[in-house]
Amino acid sequence: MVTHAEVAKGVRAKRKALSLLEPPREIAQRLLRDPLSISLASTDYGHIIHLNPTAILAPISVTDISTLIKFSNSLPIPFEIAARGQGHSVHGQSMTRDGVVVNMTALKAEKEVVIVSDGGALGPYADVGGQHIWIDVLHEALKHGLTPLSWTDYLYLSVGGTLSNAGISGQTFRFGPQISNVHQLQVIT
Repeated sequence: MVTHAEVAKGVRAKRKALSLLEPPREIAQRLLRDPLSISLASTDYGHIIHLNPTAILAPISVTDISTLIKFSNSLPIPFEIAARGQGHSVHGQSMTRDGVVVNMTALKAEKEVVIVSDGGALGPYADVGGQHIWIDVLHEALKHGLTPLSWTDYLYLSVGGTLSNAGISGQTFRFGPQISNVHQLQVIT
């Protein structure tokens, strides 16, 4: 049987190993390790769970995230990676102990706009990055006389965050959860 002290010792060793590793040059400057950044990524929305990551990645492209994943997978013991949008998740979904939290809101530089298209045979659709919040999607859709079929009841949540939980809302009974209205996803593995 493993004791609490042994688990804590293993966690400390893992944290030290990750902090000593030399990350790939292309993401090294985007790995934040300052106390404020760590603190902000160490609690969930309800302040119930507290997990301290070793670093926070502020990616400027999906390539940065892919590089982080490849780096982790190249190690004998990969570290955990958690995506964090607006931070409204509960029970630690967007957190990791001794791993790396990816600040998805930093991706806004890659794709500032929400593109709404008539879609041809598919009908109208929006091409939206997971880092965007629903209020931005709504504003862009309204410019075209449209609204999302199924959206969140609180519009300041990220698209990726609500889709990670299927996207249950007040329109679900009529149009299904948000995830059932998605035509295509880009998943980084």
